[in-house]
Amino acid sequence: MSTPKPLLSPEELEALVEGMETGQVDTTPVASASGAVKPYSLVSNDTTSRSQLAALEMINDRFSRQFRGSLLTLLRQAVKVTVHPFEVMSFGTFIKSVPSPCNVNIVRYPPLRGYGLITIDPSIVYGAVDSFFGGRGGGTLDGPGLRGFTPTEERIIQLILDATFNDLREAWSPVYALGTEYVSREINPAFAQIGEERETVVVSVFELELASGVNGKLTIMYPFSALKPIRLLLRGRLTAGERDEKQAAQWSRELVDAVMDAELQMIGQLTAFRMSALDLASITAGDTLWFKQPQGVKVFVQQSHIFDAEYGSMDNAMAMRIQAIHTPKEKGAGAEDGPGASEKKLKGAEKSAAKPAARAAQSAGANAA
Repeated sequence: MSTPKPLLSPEELEALVEGMETGQVDTTPVASASGAVKPYSLVSNDTTSRSQLAALEMINDRFSRQFRGSLLTLLRQAVKVTVHPFEVMSFGTFIKSVPSPCNVNIVRYPPLRGYGLITIDPSIVYGAVDSFFGGRGGGTLDGPGLRGFTPTEERIIQLILDATFNDLREAWSPVYALGTEYVSREINPAFAQIGEERETVVVSVFELELASGVNGKLTIMYPFSALKPIRLLLRGRLTAGERDEKQAAQWSRELVDAVMDAELQMIGQLTAFRMSALDLASITAGDTLWFKQPQGVKVFVQQSHIFDAEYGSMDNAMAMRIQAIHTPKEKGAGAEDGPGASEKKLKGAEKSAAKPAARAAQSAGANAA
């Protein structure tokens, strides 16, 4: 192994030491070009954390779209939901950014460890109460600036929080089975001390705008330490197919169940025959219509001939025994074979018989004139 060559020779080192002792070599420290040295904290403002949470942007986008529909159902008015890019900051910085008073909900995200916060601006709470009871969503705060929420407002807050929980679990489902659990509620952010001020947190902000022009924010805060165990799942971006695969499968199952529960009309046609309009008009109560005994019964399902059956009785009840199954014809084909075909033909015969009578009446009127 070769020994590295020294940068200075022994003579040069000796001359440098003598110059420093005599003052010929200036040893005054040079000020940095940027001025004073700035302190840097290794535990706050972790700039590398955003790259580890790339999938959170797609989760927030899914949540905003689903939450918009939930608010429409709850408040019966369209609510504009704008999602902002998530931020990584210290817990102390986040708490200082929350207005006071504010609805601050302490929550958990099992099975992840730690506590998070979901905050709702008071303007959204008052507007939601007004809209929920039939107003236009323009409710404002009357009275002292710092007060607790009324029982009615607390109930509306809980409804909004339940919708937030449901949509949040659904938005996370393609990535991770995130749970939601309510812990407690505060009105002063200073009382929601769930971590140290220097602890890193992830904050997602959603801007809400009611139809009356009331604006406010809903904020979801995750402790970064809780997301670290699943950072590999959050590192990649989700494709549209992966995000909607579970929702599409659920929709398909619900559609199949709805179709299977649909009620269909089944008609067993004993016979069908034709007669003239004159004979039809001469029928009175007590008349007998003669026809040959049919060899089988046609069974129609929603106007389509599906089965051939044998007509008879079983256990002292009338019954039909299926003998053959037919493939339904395409729409428009065989339309005259349905159980209502005879009625349509008879109506046509009546119209045909009525036309000569109308012409005869018109001729008689003309001759009389």
